[in-house]
Amino acid sequence: MWHKYANFVVNNAAQVSSIENGLRTLTYILPGRFADAELASEAIYTLLSFVGVYHDGLLAKAAKSGLLADKEGRPVDIEVSPFNRYHGKLSHESDLYRLAAHLLSALQFSEKLVEMLVVKKMGEKLRWKVVSLIEIAKVVLRLNLLQLSGQRMVTGSVVPERLVDPAGLGTAKKPTAEADVLSVTTAGSGSMPWKGERSGLKFKSVRDILAKTEGNATLSGYVTSEAREAERVAPAQSLVRRYNPLGLAGELLFILRPLIYVIGIRKMGKSDWRPWALSLLVELASRQMIRTDLHTGKSSATERTVERDELSRRKWLFLYYLLRSPFFDRFTESRLTRVAEWCNNKPLLSLLGSLIQDYQPL
Repeated sequence: MWHKYANFVVNNAAQVSSIENGLRTLTYILPGRFADAELASEAIYTLLSFVGVYHDGLLAKAAKSGLLADKEGRPVDIEVSPFNRYHGKLSHESDLYRLAAHLLSALQFSEKLVEMLVVKKMGEKLRWKVVSLIEIAKVVLRLNLLQLSGQRMVTGSVVPERLVDPAGLGTAKKPTAEADVLSVTTAGSGSMPWKGERSGLKFKSVRDILAKTEGNATLSGYVTSEAREAERVAPAQSLVRRYNPLGLAGELLFILRPLIYVIGIRKMGKSDWRPWALSLLVELASRQMIRTDLHTGKSSATERTVERDELSRRKWLFLYYLLRSPFFDRFTESRLTRVAEWCNNKPLLSLLGSLIQDYQPL
């Protein structure tokens, strides 16, 4: 049964992706539409997150086996990102790292749904206790990932990203595309790269080169297109640098920051400014310590893509302070209400206004 489902997903990747996107869009407009709509919306979103990761794994395995084709029937050329190379290497070398990464991802996908279920079934009093337990579990998992990676930066997502865009995929013309996706070995095709038996090096066929350049391939153009960046040939674990003591302390602060905030809320209450301010100060200190550590030393001249993307993601996380109590209760909520009321009287913008009003209680 699973083999048939895997083959169906691979051979209909574009349609499956469209269904996923449609359902995900539905989760944004469900809240406020009927009783328990928020819970139903979050449940669908959580399920889609798990299903999406499983589908990504199927597509990645199919791509490595040469089973994916574009809309014209040509094999899809997969270029693995530095992020996927780094996490793929760590997961391949350590079963414990792979287990911790999947458990952390599962918690990230389901933590909001669990919190909503607790509030509905057990009341507000148990909410922060359950949230504390979830944050403790996430801290433990992140500390394990930090140690197992050799004291390197723990990224927000710790599972490989989607390798291909399903919207650009079609059904392969050859029957080999119907082969078992879950099997390890698959039959090759004439248009697949030739691999040397002794060296293991792969060489593209002339047919593929001419197809991609529409028959206008030149030696200089081909060499330029195949030029490799430093990160693409560097060892996978060198894509993220080891922390020095200062950076390690900053990373520990960043890992502990959510737990510090939750404990502060439980002890002092949501209306107290001290948990909010302490969390903000900890996050600012963490960011400064990590940036200082990464920009000092011999390896500071080369900026790593994985590190740059993660620091950029963490910078955007500061916007969440506008939505956290007591800042949200004192400043943000009233302004959002005024924006929603203004939008409700305008054509087309009324949908935005209703969405803001529906999401405010969340």
